[in-house]
Amino acid sequence: MGLSGSGISFSGLGSGIDTESIINQLLQLERRPIARLQTDQLLLKTKLAAIDQYKSVLGTLKSKVIGLNTAAAFNPMKAVSSKPEVASLLATSTSLPGTYNLAVSKLAQAGKISTSAQTDATSALGLSGTILINGKDIEVEASDTLTSLAGKINQSGAAVTASIINGGTGSVYLTLTAKDSGEASEIAVSDVGGGTVLSSLGLVTGSASIRMPTTNGALSLLFDNSTDTIESQLGVTGTGTVTINGQAVAIDFSTDSLADIAANINAAGAGVTATVESVTVGSSTKQQLKIVGATTPTFVDANGVLENLGILQRAFGNEMIVAQDAEYELDGIAFTSSTNTITDVIPGATLTLLKANETTPETSTLTITRDTAAITTKVQDLATSYNAVLDFLKQAAFFDSETLESGPLFGDSAVEAAQTQLLNGLLASPAGVDGAYANLLAIGIDFDSSGRMLVDNTKLENAIGADLDNVRALFSEVGRIADPNVKFVSATNKTKVSGLVGYEVVVTQLATRGEMTAGAAYTSASTEVETLTFDGQLFGNSDYQISFSAGSTLDDVIAEINSDARLKDLVVASKSGDTLVLTSKKYGTPGSFTVVSDKDANGSNTGIGTTVVEADGLDVEGTIAGESATGTGQFLTGNSGNAKTDGLTIQITGGALGSRGNLIYSKGAAAVLEDVLDGALDYVNGFVTAGSKATQDQIDDIDDQIEAIQQRIRDREQYLRRVFAAMEDAVTRLRSQSAQLSSILATLPQRSGLQL
Repeated sequence: MGLSGSGISFSGLGSGIDTESIINQLLQLERRPIARLQTDQLLLKTKLAAIDQYKSVLGTLKSKVIGLNTAAAFNPMKAVSSKPEVASLLATSTSLPGTYNLAVSKLAQAGKISTSAQTDATSALGLSGTILINGKDIEVEASDTLTSLAGKINQSGAAVTASIINGGTGSVYLTLTAKDSGEASEIAVSDVGGGTVLSSLGLVTGSASIRMPTTNGALSLLFDNSTDTIESQLGVTGTGTVTINGQAVAIDFSTDSLADIAANINAAGAGVTATVESVTVGSSTKQQLKIVGATTPTFVDANGVLENLGILQRAFGNEMIVAQDAEYELDGIAFTSSTNTITDVIPGATLTLLKANETTPETSTLTITRDTAAITTKVQDLATSYNAVLDFLKQAAFFDSETLESGPLFGDSAVEAAQTQLLNGLLASPAGVDGAYANLLAIGIDFDSSGRMLVDNTKLENAIGADLDNVRALFSEVGRIADPNVKFVSATNKTKVSGLVGYEVVVTQLATRGEMTAGAAYTSASTEVETLTFDGQLFGNSDYQISFSAGSTLDDVIAEINSDARLKDLVVASKSGDTLVLTSKKYGTPGSFTVVSDKDANGSNTGIGTTVVEADGLDVEGTIAGESATGTGQFLTGNSGNAKTDGLTIQITGGALGSRGNLIYSKGAAAVLEDVLDGALDYVNGFVTAGSKATQDQIDDIDDQIEAIQQRIRDREQYLRRVFAAMEDAVTRLRSQSAQLSSILATLPQRSGLQL
């Protein structure tokens, strides 16, 4: 029998047979199929790795294909500044060719002020009180040092950066630098409640004057809204009577809102008009008090209330950099800008001012031209990526007829299908392309004997110069129609090319924008605050409110709506006579909205009233190629399942009802290749992806087979060990019985001469 202990096994002790060896040899025979399966699995893993590499090179090719299947790819614009130290210019595909003469007299600057010289940055200042910086309150304590005060300012969100300049004992300064450039971002500072912190530090000096002048008037700080109390917005209390042109006006921050202060000023008979105006700052809308007279008003502010509102400001003790707007001329036309990066003067381009001279303006000539070289580079990139696919396949799909060796992807149907479709897409003459160049071969793109793509840049550049639209059509998907009010937008891989006959576009309903006209004329200034609430699909079915202060006129309301951070992108306010008109900026149902006022309509408000008014737009309706289409605003899209126009989207911007002509839709090489690569690489249904998944399934199936064989071997081993153990036990018992029998026989008396 076999004995085992501490992992050591002895077998055949009873029978003398090496049962362990017999078992191992029997199990080795059982394991032979595993070796064959592992060899098959290794080949499959090699193939899977090759498929993944193939997908990678196809993915790179797809990125280059997509780069050519856009209108922007064939309208790259190049911008050059003759003096790059004066200004830089960045163009986009929407820029127009042109030359501009630039003269820069001032650069936009962020204001910077400092304290007077202090002893050091770490000693207690011994000052206490509340200060306001750009409308943010900072509590100063006697124990504060210059360093701790700088920390408090930086944590306040006051749109300034507080820094320390340490020039040694007695020459330490706290500086405040505005985070935004331009005159409108000039730093506003004031003490609260008669405090002297700012003057003690030397940040301000002298008497107060108008901080932000406007024509015959003054502007306040920017506030979040016009209806909450000043105390809740500034975080400070303030009360007192100010005089404007000699007339007293009581102001109490704890009870007055910006709208209330404007109403109190208008009621004082000071010969000025106070309004609250909306100001757009970045993506948000702020409210600002504006006080204007026939001439510049005079202000007396004994309690610092107007300083806290930002109407008045004491002079800076040390103004290191004056906040200013950029001033420049473009082709002799004067412009100003709060920043040196300007995006709205040259359409589609970004101008950055870098150097200025107020006395003798710095000049530069700015030129925007079409960048033909960028187009040829994109085509060359396509060729490089396509050739990289071929190079990979030479290694992964080879077959040696002499040695019969082959690569892991040799004979793979998905690979062969992809390569055939890619080559066909490059060689084909796209249906519906109009021009002298019928295919890529005609513009300098050829293939050598090994199938590699070659690009003749000179021939390609000549073709681009001769007929850019024709070249674009050889690569991109293009939709052409004579009607200027019908524009091709996009298509999908389910959209069929039309050929030169095209698809007839029939319009049965034009899109309209949601519009409402107030029920009552707005004939006199308002006497109370009014709030409008907007809702509907245009607003994402979520309420949006805007409030107008007492004293607002119809023109004030229109100006506030058209400058509001959110409303200005959604609706346009105008007037018909003395009646307010609101029009959606979007067409169709996406532009539908509702509006309601919190005040009954009358002649001194918007006239909208307390009943919800609906402004619904209509979607365009019509057919393309006689097939049904769905309208969304001005966009008409061929319905899913259409035989020809599935996914084809056009825009109808106006014109008459009825037939609008035929849209010719064609797909150039890049568009065809993009469809092929989508079909190959789609994560769910791509045929190359499917091959990868099938190979992985085979690998997993072999794992399952190996595990099943191994389990069978384990079971077989246990069985054999039980059988041989039983045999050993039986042999041992037989030998024991034989020994016992021999012993018994040996003790028996000898008879008849017999001797045992």
